[in-house]
Amino acid sequence: MYEEFAAWLDEKLENGLPDTAAAVNFNIYEEENNGWSVQLVASDRFDAQDDEWACFEVYSSQEDLYYWEKEYSWEEAHEDVRELISAYLENGRYSDMLKNYRAVGFGFVDGDLELAYVRE
Repeated sequence: MYEEFAAWLDEKLENGLPDTAAAVNFNIYEEENNGWSVQLVASDRFDAQDDEWACFEVYSSQEDLYYWEKEYSWEEAHEDVRELISAYLENGRYSDMLKNYRAVGFGFVDGDLELAYVRE
């Protein structure tokens, strides 16, 4: 699963993100028939105390989502996304680019965000 996620993310990041981007977020969606998807967005602001920062998009992968099917709970899907992002931040082709942003977050689009990385 990681290889497919990394290839999808590499494609989104290879041309860079807008200069106004301050932080990135991975929106998680629950789809039909045990489907799950992730969308990449970049925001022009970041506030660790307010998840609304992710709503101020300057970039979105829009309908070009990373998609997989697996029968499990939303908590397990959330954990899989955490592991995918952590692995990418550790070994991904554009991990340094992501670490130059103020933060990398993730979470279900209608839920709370979690921070996978915050630049010190």
